[in-house]
Amino acid sequence: MKIKFTLGTLGIIALIIVFVISAAVVAIIDSRVTNKLEGVLWTIPAKVYSRSLDLAEGSKVNKSNLLRELNMLSYSENKNPSKPGEFIYKKNSLKIFLRGYEEQKSGLFEIFFQDGQISKVTNQLGISVDIVKFEPIAIGGMYPSHMEDRILLSWPQVPTILIDTILSVEDQNFFNHNGISFRSISRAFFTNVKAGDIEQGGSTITQQLAKSLFFTPEQTIKRKVMEAIAALLIEFHYSKEEILLAYINDVFLAQSGKRAVHGFGMGAQHFFGTSISNLETDQIALLVGMLKGPSLYNPRRNPNNATNRRNLVLGILAKRRHINSSSLEEYKSRALRVVSPNFRSETKYPAFHDLVRLELRENYEDSELRTQGLKIQTNLDPVLQDSLENNIKKTKAQLIKKYGKRLIELEGAAMAVDISTGEIKAVVGSSNPSKFGFNRSINAIRPIGSLVKPFIYLTALNKYDEYHLTTILDDSKLSVKSGGEIWEPNNFDKKFHGKIPLHVALWQSYNIASARLGMELGYDSVQEIFRKLGIDKSIERYPSLFIGSFEMSPFDAIQSYQTIAADGFYSPLRSIRDIKDLKGDIDLSYPYKIEQRIRPEPVHLLKFAMKQTFISGTARGYPGKTIESWQAGGKTGTSDDQRDSWFVGFAGDLLVLVWLGFDDNRPTPLTGRSGALEVWKNFINDIEPSAVEKNKLPRVKYVWTDKKDGLVSGEKCKNSLLVPFIIGTEPNTIPPVRNKCASRPNRNKSDVMQKLKKVFEEGQG
Repeated sequence: MKIKFTLGTLGIIALIIVFVISAAVVAIIDSRVTNKLEGVLWTIPAKVYSRSLDLAEGSKVNKSNLLRELNMLSYSENKNPSKPGEFIYKKNSLKIFLRGYEEQKSGLFEIFFQDGQISKVTNQLGISVDIVKFEPIAIGGMYPSHMEDRILLSWPQVPTILIDTILSVEDQNFFNHNGISFRSISRAFFTNVKAGDIEQGGSTITQQLAKSLFFTPEQTIKRKVMEAIAALLIEFHYSKEEILLAYINDVFLAQSGKRAVHGFGMGAQHFFGTSISNLETDQIALLVGMLKGPSLYNPRRNPNNATNRRNLVLGILAKRRHINSSSLEEYKSRALRVVSPNFRSETKYPAFHDLVRLELRENYEDSELRTQGLKIQTNLDPVLQDSLENNIKKTKAQLIKKYGKRLIELEGAAMAVDISTGEIKAVVGSSNPSKFGFNRSINAIRPIGSLVKPFIYLTALNKYDEYHLTTILDDSKLSVKSGGEIWEPNNFDKKFHGKIPLHVALWQSYNIASARLGMELGYDSVQEIFRKLGIDKSIERYPSLFIGSFEMSPFDAIQSYQTIAADGFYSPLRSIRDIKDLKGDIDLSYPYKIEQRIRPEPVHLLKFAMKQTFISGTARGYPGKTIESWQAGGKTGTSDDQRDSWFVGFAGDLLVLVWLGFDDNRPTPLTGRSGALEVWKNFINDIEPSAVEKNKLPRVKYVWTDKKDGLVSGEKCKNSLLVPFIIGTEPNTIPPVRNKCASRPNRNKSDVMQKLKKVFEEGQG
């Protein structure tokens, strides 16, 4: 049977097909809309921040460094601070209007200083407060492949003036239309023609959101139709507040290197260095004005365009009576006040970022770090980091000027840690610190030279019934069979020094005396001290170990010295302080850990010898008062053929290690003193560590001894030095030549009791 199709029948069939296809398209778009908006709308990268600066009564403070950090935080000086982000510094006080951070409320505070400490902190009513907290600096993130960066805002976090400005400029009829507004399109057309500029857009906010989330930017009728359908469906499924909030969090505002800045929360941080809640009307107007052309109106690249666009938006606000005429003129007269971007790629500090990433991978998958919006607060001190970077570059330039172009390829690494906590404060992995790539602070495994010697001497001093600082060592010629060959070490000065006290051999860094001491102690005893210092690597049983053939990374080396600097208390080095989720709840904390590995008395003796490195040894040059104030100590290190230049030193509450050398391991003209020490000095001089109190131990007494024979001397005797001893181990012999000037041993009751106690303890053992 033949079926005849009339024109009317074909028309009905065509309509049915169009309806079915349209329904299918609508269903597909509807599915995309609901899946997108009800699922994980955006992948939120983990954000990495410096430590927050906390100031409380009694805190030690370097006022110069404090002002440097305020500059890094983009605080501006004003004689009468009245807005968040302003301060005035006087001789002994700092009046500052804090922006607010977490539990720290925004407001005016005054901080008073006395003798390098904070004597009082008051609020704007003059009432004392316990502590004020400065916001941390954003230093990087863990980004997904599309490199979108945003800070999600909740509805209560959105300022009313931001909503008013967006609606006034982008969609005045937003709360009255259903996603598409023909009236808005018509009004925008006539308004823009009249103004001679683009004051208003034709697309509704809902259409703009649909375009951003679901469609490409191509200008075709098909895309416009689908965008309109999506806008209608978004309006059908979601409230106006939900739509507007999604728009506020999604809009594209800037491209910063590889990083795309989305949303007003991130825009406020990126351009003004603070949260959206701290922005003023003119700053809000600038961000909203940028929506029409993020590149054209970028205030850093095109400040004139940005100013004109901001002022136009302010004019619209005045027309809509959101601001009055006097406020309009004041806002229009203001500078843009944008700040420099903290970082343009994944991080501002690549070497430190590597350490953070390593710690994170112990507890998180990469997918979690790139999508869940975690907030990672680290231990990084931005002032110390900035100084360490600048001074490794500065010192390299000085060395090139001194030694010539052969040092152009010189590389370096440096780390600064808090002695007592093990917090990593600053890291540099290259002589070009902002460069991504090979991170020498953790990956350069190099011979540590004489940096190994304090480990050997600590092994001896820990056997305090056998060794003390004036134990006589032999620095005469040494020949020993090693690996089937005869090994004959030399001192750096190519001389032999005969019989010398142990402490002199250390701070003069004599190789032969150190090698003999190590062989006398034995490999097992040395390995045990290595283990207590946090060195898990097994030692090779060659005598060259005792003068520096041992290889370590800068990270591992400074970890071992942390235990020494902290008087025998081991704290694992850590870059992260805590991690919070999107709600602000603690997701994971990295608490301070401490373990006593070695008794403080032997370490105290070792640190005394390391202090002599600054007074008379290979790091000499600082005034005595400065050394005492910082309780400074250190050790230079130079590997064979001067391939590696090392220095590690503690000053105040900081332990700092520096390595210099070539990646291809060729010789340099540098020793530890002429290379790495220069970086250390430039850095320490720049940051000026705080003074610390000298550690006093009841079981340690000081005795005047001779620098050559180690026997009792006196303050008035030549060549004498006041040396610490564990009570009961001090020398008592006074040579006839020093009978007149020597100090007589003070055999008081306490000394006798200490010796009797020692004998009793040995008897009990």
